[in-house]
Formats: sequence, structure tokens, C-alpha cells
Amino acid sequence: MPLDQAPTTDCHTHVGVDASFYLAGWLPYAANAHDLLVHMADAGIDRAVCFPCPTPSAFDPWAFAERRELRRLPGKVPYAKENSVLISELAKVDIERQLLPFAMFDPGRDVEAQVKHLETLTDDLKGLKSQPSLLHSPVRSLLGPSKVLLEFAAEHDLPVVLHTSIAPEDAWSQTFDCLEVASVHPRVRFSLAHSLRFHLPSLHLAAQLENVWVDCSAHILHCELAAANSPVVAVATERPDVDYTNPAEVLTAVNDLLDGKYLWGSDSPYQSWSDDDFSSIHRYSDEAAVLGQIADQVRDSMLRTGPHQWLSGLPAT
Repeated sequence: MPLDQAPTTDCHTHVGVDASFYLAGWLPYAANAHDLLVHMADAGIDRAVCFPCPTPSAFDPWAFAERRELRRLPGKVPYAKENSVLISELAKVDIERQLLPFAMFDPGRDVEAQVKHLETLTDDLKGLKSQPSLLHSPVRSLLGPSKVLLEFAAEHDLPVVLHTSIAPEDAWSQTFDCLEVASVHPRVRFSLAHSLRFHLPSLHLAAQLENVWVDCSAHILHCELAAANSPVVAVATERPDVDYTNPAEVLTAVNDLLDGKYLWGSDSPYQSWSDDDFSSIHRYSDEAAVLGQIADQVRDSMLRTGPHQWLSGLPAT
């Protein structure tokens, strides 16, 4: 596909409901396909990767809301309901098939049941996504018996998005663990989320791995965190030496490091976040506006060439 004909793509969005977040008073807690399509049209985005919201209904939302406890409900397979509902919603709303449904998975629980569920969705799925941190479910499980989830992805040529973390207290989705998982599954094309938290050693390693791309999801929020020296992102000595009050400058610098393997993703609706301890509210249009402040070749790489190669495994031309 010629570069100038590749569709512009948002590589990281959510559609669905998170009852645990809602009952806890956290924002956001829901998004629907219709609103996402409106945001995309306003921003000039042709298509988007989308997956369910982070906390599945297989966990008791009241336990989370009242005690911040993850408590499994008997007999419930993680994300089985959410993945099915997502595909059903897109079939009703997304008439022009602009949204690419990715199923969520838990890397450590009920793996065989999850694979069995995913096999019923293969005609509709375009990829897989996991958020190990929120689930307290180690991404390193994918190096052991849970590797069958990635073997399923390889068999069906499904790209995979992994949430990443650099926070010291996060034992579940550290950047180097995600990179190790990608390195031992070379048949799977991975997108590692949130700019690998601007962690330079991780970004350099990602650039070397042929099957790894990186997305910039919730970019403005992460730039704010870096400017404030938050432990959620890499320390100043281990991240690119740029002005984090200028998100466009940061996009350009990270794109240069990754040599065309940097993907634009809004993280809609989670470009905003508000919980017990932190609040930062942004709109889809705020994320998209940063694209207008970078060079054409960087924007085309992040919106067209990079997503095309990651999603299809084919060169841009």
C-alpha cells in the first residue's frame, strides 16, 4: 500500500464500561463506539484499534470500590463477556468498519478457558491486549504455560498490545519484562504502550527488536508526569533529554530513537485520568492537536506507515 494511501490510525483506544472504576469514583469509567467515531472524525483519524476497558466483570466491582481489592467471581472467565460485547457493539454501530476489535486477556488466570473463548471470536478479532498491572497478573506468565495465549496470537497473525510500567511498586508489567516476552515470541508483532514510560534503556532495546513497536498512548498526561518527575515515568537521567512541557518535541525525540516504530495512540478515553491520588483531564482533541505540531514525516510515520506495518506485518510500499 503506498504511504499516501495508508489510513491514519489511532493505535490505542478503549470501548466499554468499567464498573469497578465507576463505583470507586474514578474517571473515566466508560466509552462507547459512537462517541469514539465522532472524536476520530473531528480529528481526521480514519480507523482505530479498540479494546474493552481495563477491569473485567469477572472481578467483584464492589470489592474494588470499597476495599481496592481484586476478588474473582466464581465461574467467570476474565474478559469473556467484555470481548463478546465489544464485537457485538461494533457490528451495530461501526457501519464503515473503522474500529479494529482487540480482545483483552489476563496473562495469568484461567488461560485455557480464555484461549477457548478467544477461539470463538477469531473471525472478528484483529488483535489482543493485556493490562497486567491493574490485574496484578504478571506479564512474565507469558514466558511459561501462559505462552499459549501468544501462540494463539501467532497462529492467527494477531498483533498484541501490552501495557507497560516503570513504577518500582509495579511487579506485574515492567518494561524489561514486556520486552523479554516480546523477544522470546518473535512471530508476534507487539506494541508496547505508553512510550515505555520514556525509559531510555527500554526504548533502545525496543528499537533493536524487529517485532516490537511502541505507542505514545496518553502522551500529554505522561509528559506532565515527566515534567513533575513522577515515579510513574523514568527518572530524568534515564529518559530523553527534552522539554517535557512541549509534547510535540517529546514525540519527535522518541520517534527518532525508534526509527519509524513509534505509533500514535490516544488511549481514549484514558487520555484523562482521575483516581484517589491523581487527576489530569484531557480531551481526544488535545492529543490529536499535538500531531499538528510535528513534522509531516514524523506524523506520517506515527499515523500511517508504522501502524500499517505493525497491524499487517507488511511494508508500507
